[in-house]
Amino acid sequence: MRLFLERGFDATSVEEIAKQAGVAKRFIYARYGDKAELFIAAAEHSFLGSLEDTLHAIKPSHRGVERDLYEFGQKWVTMALQPEAIALHRLFVSSAPQFPDIAKRFVERNRERALGPVEHMFRFYADRGEIELQHPQLMIEQFFISVIGIPQRLALMGIRESAEDEDRRLRMAVRLFVNGCRPSRRDDAG
Repeated sequence: MRLFLERGFDATSVEEIAKQAGVAKRFIYARYGDKAELFIAAAEHSFLGSLEDTLHAIKPSHRGVERDLYEFGQKWVTMALQPEAIALHRLFVSSAPQFPDIAKRFVERNRERALGPVEHMFRFYADRGEIELQHPQLMIEQFFISVIGIPQRLALMGIRESAEDEDRRLRMAVRLFVNGCRPSRRDDAG
């Protein structure tokens, strides 16, 4: 992963990876079908394992949906703004025009790993009647973009908000999201 992040996808050769790893190139190709598979596996190993562990450690509680989603959002923002995560995001974006299949394959293989813990939490609160969960994947994506979108974009440009501004933005995103998901109060006479 270090070589990919330093040099970019196109400029990193399997030969150099094999040399740095101290293995034969055929060993790498026996395990990974091509350089794209190797890159995806390196990204999964480097970043998704710790993200998954962090997100699975957060359990829904009886303190309420807003408090739990705020804590969840804090963890997600912290993970998304790590220098390695920003570097990986830049690499995916910069490689996409030339290698559009790589990001698509990565997302397809890992969507559930990254979003599964959020769906679990959403279902917990939907079962308790605190939110409505009509389209889980769309709701999770909206939550993700609300919580991480601006901080991540700023970080991609080398800008970091103050801790107070990040916290204010997160609290507002969670509040707006939760208020938009609250069960509608239907009038029985209507």
